[in-house]
Order: sequence, then structure tokens, then C-alpha cells
Amino acid sequence: MLSVDISDLDQEIREAFPEFVESKLPVKFEQEGSVITFEDKNSRTHVSAPEIKTYLKRFLHAKDLRKKYRLLSSEGTIKFVKLRPDQMEEEPDEKSK
Repeated sequence: MLSVDISDLDQEIREAFPEFVESKLPVKFEQEGSVITFEDKNSRTHVSAPEIKTYLKRFLHAKDLRKKYRLLSSEGTIKFVKLRPDQMEEEPDEKSK
């Protein structure tokens, strides 16, 4: 079982997130407020926490959010954290190429 805190995500991104992961992995989820719990009840298709975290990163990449959010994990919980403006990576300038 793995809990994911999505409280820092914008509303429309929150709605798209669980379906994205569920479409990629054979895992079901339960949502309670801003915490989504992924639990795989079928032992034949067990999905590990690192696999789910990989797809969380892919979700951020697919939505072009990797420069605005990062993932922090601790003891069975992963949290999306919005970066401060001074932490966000800047796009490379066309002139610098």
C-alpha cells in the first residue's frame, strides 16, 4: 500500500492523476480528500512503490510539470511538492544554443 499526497497539485491536475497511473499499472486506488492510496489486492500483478513513483514522474513529464513540482517520499508516502519560483528550472534561452 502506498499513499500519495496531491494537495499541492492544481485541481484539474488532481483529477487527471489517478486515472493516468491506473491506466498504466494494474493497481486500484482509493481517494480520500487530497490523499490517494494505491493498493494492489491481486498478488499475481503486484506493483511496488518504486514502480508507482516512476509513473508519478512520468505523469509530471507528460503534463509538462517536471520543472514546477518534485516528489518527496518517506515511509510509504509520496508527496507532490510545488517548487518556489526561485527553485524552478528556467527554460534554456534560444540564443544560448
